[in-house]
Amino acid sequence: MRFVFLTLGYHPDLDGGGYRYATEVAERLAARGHEVHAVYPNPKNAFAEEETRQGVHLHRVRDGTGSFFTNWRSENAAARVVLDRLLPSGHAPTLLATHQAYFEAAARGRPAVFMFQGAWGLEYAFSQQSKPRGLLRRLLDPWITRQLHRTEGRALAAAPEIFVASNYTRQRLPVWHPAVRSPVRVVSGGVNFSQFRPPTDRAATRARWKLGNAEFLFLTVRRLDPRMGLATLITAFDRATAQHPNARLWLAGRGPQQAELEALIERLNLGGRVRLLGFVPEADLASLYGSADLTLMPSLDLEGFGLATVESLACGTPVLASDAGANPELVGPLDVSLIYPATDSHALADRLERILGGRLPLPPRDRCAAYAQSEFRWDRPVTAFEDAFHRHAIGGRTP
Repeated sequence: MRFVFLTLGYHPDLDGGGYRYATEVAERLAARGHEVHAVYPNPKNAFAEEETRQGVHLHRVRDGTGSFFTNWRSENAAARVVLDRLLPSGHAPTLLATHQAYFEAAARGRPAVFMFQGAWGLEYAFSQQSKPRGLLRRLLDPWITRQLHRTEGRALAAAPEIFVASNYTRQRLPVWHPAVRSPVRVVSGGVNFSQFRPPTDRAATRARWKLGNAEFLFLTVRRLDPRMGLATLITAFDRATAQHPNARLWLAGRGPQQAELEALIERLNLGGRVRLLGFVPEADLASLYGSADLTLMPSLDLEGFGLATVESLACGTPVLASDAGANPELVGPLDVSLIYPATDSHALADRLERILGGRLPLPPRDRCAAYAQSEFRWDRPVTAFEDAFHRHAIGGRTP
């Protein structure tokens, strides 16, 4: 079988859950003996235009250096050239799969399965809340949001089939895009269990992160963005830990809200107990999850899946999550008490305080790992893409 993935990013060239999803599926398809290509922008033009990695043929189009809309046009034109080369007239049967509406123009006219991982315009509007903007930009933002949303709607409407990572997204898609009639299939994410697994010596792993035996570590691995609920989390942590000086909160990730969160930590005088770790390399993530006592997913909205949730569970660390988006689907079957109302910061503070006080027991670490092993395997989405090849491959005849 032959596959071409059209994506906005590819891991580890660029970090992000959606990019990791595309990479995991592409590499596993290649490992099964299929021909796989990935087309995406070259981050800061720092990589070779073409490369083969883990059996996947990477095609990086030039990353624009102008305004967003200028780059959008130029990168779509460049991606179109690559697709014309990969998909000439009479080419071998190929499944084209897009992983973001950014490349709607590049794929236009070619049937492409759409891996819909989040509402582009709505996520953009959320992210702008943390950025300093002048009057002109504040007036432009609603127009930009509409353009992104309309582009996404065109890409979804043109897709012969839409993949989503959760039932939450499947249920919300008709609300966000009521005109879209394409069939929708839930294809959840997975875990790389060779990388994310419980530490063999947790005490030594915690010592590596300089954690004392008495310290209780709350961890979140999130983009620093308003919709992730991190400001609410820090405020709730402050309320919950007045009588628990050994509690720690670490936030791993980067994003537009960093300055705001730094100011909040300083204002609440939490500098000794709350840390912004910044970007944590992939090689260190498993040991960080394994060192934590509890991972937090305090999303406010638009949580389409959450790789951090299932990766933490695979490392044996339970997850306390808001009821936003797909969080209840992922965490609820393990323990419904680990779900709290997303809009209620007092409920979050109460859960944290009860956990620290031993009044809300956490599921055993071995049960967390076993649950992840049983429910979140990458072979399921990989097989779903193979099945989609037989339904939607373009060019020649489908075997």
